[in-house]
Amino acid sequence: MPSCWPLALLTAVCCAAPLAVPAAPLAAQAPLKAHCAACHSGTEPQGGFAVASLADPADRSARQQWRRALQLVRAEAMPPPGTVAVSPRERRELVAVLQAAVGEAGAHPASGPSAQPRRLNNRELANSLRDVLMIEDQGTHQPLADLPGDTLSDGFDTDGDALGMSHFHLDRYIAAFRKVLDATILSGPAPLAKRYSVSADGMRMTSLAQRRGEGRADRTEAGVAFLDPRLRLYFPDFARAPASGRYRISIRATGVDRGVYEESETGIYDGDPIRLAVHLGDRERVFELPDESPAELELDEWIAQGTRLELSYPTDGLRLRGNGNFKFQFSIAHDHLLSTDPVRHAAVLRDRLPKAPARTAGNPRHWVHWTGEWQGPRPRVYSAEIEGPLYETWPPARQVALLGREPRLSDAQSILLPIARRAWRREVEPSELEPVVRMITASGGSKESPEEALEALKDGVVAILASPSFLLINSGEGSPSERFATKLSYFLRSTIPGDRLREAVARGRLSTFASVRELIGRRIASGTADEFLREFPTAWLDLDRINFMAPDPDRFPLYARKGLSEDMVAEVLRFFRHIVEHDRPVPELLTAGYTFLNADLARVYGVDGVPRDSRLRLHEFTDGRRGGLLGMGAFLTLTADTLTTSPIHRAVYVMSRFFGIHPAPPPPGVEITEPDIRQARTIKEVLAAHTASPNCASCHQAIDPWGYAFENFGPTGAWRTHYTAHVAPQPSRKALLELEDLDRERASRGEPPAERPWERAPIRVDASSQFPGGPTYRDIAEYRAFVSTPENQLRFVRCFVEKLLTYANGAEPRRPEEVDRILSRAAMGGYSMVDTIAAVVDSPLFREQPAR
Repeated sequence: MPSCWPLALLTAVCCAAPLAVPAAPLAAQAPLKAHCAACHSGTEPQGGFAVASLADPADRSARQQWRRALQLVRAEAMPPPGTVAVSPRERRELVAVLQAAVGEAGAHPASGPSAQPRRLNNRELANSLRDVLMIEDQGTHQPLADLPGDTLSDGFDTDGDALGMSHFHLDRYIAAFRKVLDATILSGPAPLAKRYSVSADGMRMTSLAQRRGEGRADRTEAGVAFLDPRLRLYFPDFARAPASGRYRISIRATGVDRGVYEESETGIYDGDPIRLAVHLGDRERVFELPDESPAELELDEWIAQGTRLELSYPTDGLRLRGNGNFKFQFSIAHDHLLSTDPVRHAAVLRDRLPKAPARTAGNPRHWVHWTGEWQGPRPRVYSAEIEGPLYETWPPARQVALLGREPRLSDAQSILLPIARRAWRREVEPSELEPVVRMITASGGSKESPEEALEALKDGVVAILASPSFLLINSGEGSPSERFATKLSYFLRSTIPGDRLREAVARGRLSTFASVRELIGRRIASGTADEFLREFPTAWLDLDRINFMAPDPDRFPLYARKGLSEDMVAEVLRFFRHIVEHDRPVPELLTAGYTFLNADLARVYGVDGVPRDSRLRLHEFTDGRRGGLLGMGAFLTLTADTLTTSPIHRAVYVMSRFFGIHPAPPPPGVEITEPDIRQARTIKEVLAAHTASPNCASCHQAIDPWGYAFENFGPTGAWRTHYTAHVAPQPSRKALLELEDLDRERASRGEPPAERPWERAPIRVDASSQFPGGPTYRDIAEYRAFVSTPENQLRFVRCFVEKLLTYANGAEPRRPEEVDRILSRAAMGGYSMVDTIAAVVDSPLFREQPAR
């Protein structure tokens, strides 16, 4: 593949769809005839799925149908229980036929790759830029902010079909690369360093108000404290970095007024440190402050020209009052003074109320009167020292490492060659760079100056980065060892492979399962697989969507006001990391009787005895209700609606994310008549009305039992024994009088009184169900026992393996026989997490080797 493609060809290759592969005509297979043909044949087959379609060309949608059929048969959801008697042996035969169908319809050529070419997603691009240019990150001046966002496919940002390429993408990439390089490769004389000394008088707070003016701050001669955590503190004398370079920053700050107010009032736990965040553009450093003891916070950072330096107070507290707006915190001062210092309380009212506008003068408790009396926990910043830009040498040492001390255009090829090798993730022949060298040599002018040489070399680096060899992965470039090193590095770290990894693969040191396992274990222990530990579970479990339909803030105020979605996501990631780092069996993700809780999550889950702070700690459950992914707020919240829960949403999530079953949507053209649900009072009664329709019953009978067990968990994951009627509050006296008149009219006609929704009695939750022709369960504990059977654990491991391969390859695996071999290899180690990951990496589906 050439290293510099025309843009039109690049676009065509990046956006190309997979080719259709003809399928073998397997419709005559006896198991299909015996168990499937009765329902899936004729002019109107059930689900729109005909066995005879295997004789047709297997386009992409047909392959997806057959893969779904295989999943349903494995899960014993098809044939529907009670319709056709299927013995275990017959089911194995049917699975084998469907595996053959899927394998033949979806198989790649014997020597073809398992992963399709795709462009780097935005996080991979940022990481790769950092490592190609050997810098801290892409820069503090947000050079990638204008890139188009990535499209997710089933939660994954690695999907080959979703990561297409366009002219607009390439334009944005080139502009971003130039911004990064402008802050990395510097020319001209070295900027002079300057020292900035900032006192309390020289600090300002941003304002979110539309009117002019400074944001609220607690200002004294000694320092400035945050009154509103939404605002940021900045230094007008150093509003933006004057030049790119290294800056030494020292900030003197402390935490103040810990314990003046009760933690139940502020929402800030006494066990949590008061923190101060330093924002350098989009780079953030967070410090924990000692209480009432000034500390020196030291930073030594490379900052790009134009970067803003700002400070903030990161906290999830101070939003418990009113509607959750931070400003209502100030009324805590009223209550505190009224009970502890009534003299001061009266003095404030004498001073403030006569000057207050009419809209607040009549409300002594209004927050606006008490901002000057606020004594909640917060950071106070006393002073700051900033020195820079500083350079170890000129040109800067990192620029010398990239280009050399005195780069010349005559040496362009040797300068750009190591950059291209890192960016293209393979060995690069000098001749491949000749078009780039000719281009920049021509642009450098006849009279080469150091500045002209550097600008021309920037153009050369942009050309290397804008080529398909950098922007695309899984493109087939390089040797098999180079492709494997690249794939493994992006799997674990989402960036280019380092020299040590490339060398190890090239020398055959990762050619066995044992060597791969040892490497993965070492990477996990050293922290160099942290990107995988964060990004894979986020994609697999769709955690980015947790607030797509967030719980209603009025009905569930704690969720919004304490940032519980962040705690819930952190719980999942901490739990997943624990399973991986301790090499626990993969099924323990579902079957574990423990999780990691902090005080806020414990409050939602109804757990006592958890320390009063925000730190996540391992907690064992003993009631059989929670533990593992099935009991976590993240799963229970992102599968609920704003006010209600949905057994269907939760069922589909469990089926697709944990057991690899993808229920088909209603076939096109099927007429669905809405049932009369006016008398239905529970979600089970609503769904029962739907399943009474023949057009809906077959699917709902297979889907709904997977979700009913979670009905005891409300929209935030809190346990409930009864449904709460989400209706309007009791009406006004006038409305009640009108309702009494209506009741008299109804009585005259012999009708009962009108319903009073606010008087409706709570309805007990029914979390029982039965799988069609299969086991029943009465509650979540029995459901958990069902999904913990050896058979279901194996299904879960298979699904987990398929999700790993989807994350790695950008597409679902299409060779089920290879997935079987992965499972067999992982079974030798009891499906331990590291063994399972290593079995995936060592498989032909990852190594892109022909099927065995």
